[in-house]
Amino acid sequence: MPPPNFSIDCLSRVLSFRRLFVKLCNYLSKRLPYLMLILLWLFIPVESQAEDKSAPAQMGFAVESVIPENQVDTTKSYFYLSMSPNDRQTIQVKIKNLQKEPVTIKIAVHDAVSSSVGAIDYAKNKPKLDPSLTDPITSLVHIKDDRSEVTIEPEEETTVSFEIALPERAFSGVKLGSLRFVRKDKEQKNQTGLIPQYARVVALMLTQDEEQFNHGADLKLKKADLQLSNGRKVVAARIQNDQPKVLQELTIQGSVQKKGEENVLAKHKMEDFSVAPNSNFDFEIPLGLEKFQPGTYVFHGKAQGDDRTWKWTKEFTIGQEQADRINDETVYRVLLPSWVPWVVGGLLLIFICLFAALFSRLRKWQAASKKNEGT
Repeated sequence: MPPPNFSIDCLSRVLSFRRLFVKLCNYLSKRLPYLMLILLWLFIPVESQAEDKSAPAQMGFAVESVIPENQVDTTKSYFYLSMSPNDRQTIQVKIKNLQKEPVTIKIAVHDAVSSSVGAIDYAKNKPKLDPSLTDPITSLVHIKDDRSEVTIEPEEETTVSFEIALPERAFSGVKLGSLRFVRKDKEQKNQTGLIPQYARVVALMLTQDEEQFNHGADLKLKKADLQLSNGRKVVAARIQNDQPKVLQELTIQGSVQKKGEENVLAKHKMEDFSVAPNSNFDFEIPLGLEKFQPGTYVFHGKAQGDDRTWKWTKEFTIGQEQADRINDETVYRVLLPSWVPWVVGGLLLIFICLFAALFSRLRKWQAASKKNEGT
């Protein structure tokens, strides 16, 4: 026969076990979606392109800009040129083959645009340009002799020329773009499933007034909407810089609420953000794994940089069709196999039976203890 305090000790242990089990279930329920995402990321192969920024020896070639006399800042290795309306000028870049076999380099001119990750994108192919941009770099700069690629013999060097032709009308601020050099290889995936792309970029910035290039930008909120970005649900706030100025070291943050409610559904903050002149970008607020419900929402945003502060508020409405489409197309969602609910239900039933059996046994022990005390 168990001692009188045995039933109390067992009950205390069972209750402690129950509290621990409840805490464990709550912890796993909150973190299970993220654990599943990590497993998906580890085991699902990725097929995409990535620009490799390795050392020149591994890339197989090196580039060097030939800085002309009208360079504004001679401490820079990129082109920052002061020119006048209707000017014509040829600039050059040296390409050296560091391999012991011939290498073919593809050459292109790109316009610089802003991006949602906070870095100016100098390599995007045919980006959608902002309406405020006139005479982009790609309309002013062309590769001499229309060469699209060049082949260089082992450990030799060649020079590629670019011709700049400015229009008669003057422009203020800066025009920003790049000269891009990509090693031409057969598409071979590496061990990560990526297709490496060995490239070098030389930035090109043109000015006529030689005013400070990173002072005077202005930000405007154009719209807010629900959309997919790299497979994830986000609220995207379209921000425009309609001035021919670069904005650097910007801190930007935003939040989303349902109209008429105080609860913040999602928020996001980014620092050291850079914005290209006469461009726009989507400031994205990730929404997580839960299904997004249709309705009217409010975006609140704030940005600080260049000794200025911008604040925005924008309402936007998401219909049932748009919400369903985004929820269905997102790749960041938890899809449980059909057998999981049955297993969970079975385990829950076993736990309930076990708990009931223990509780019944404790009641019998308590009754026996009281009977013994009475005698």
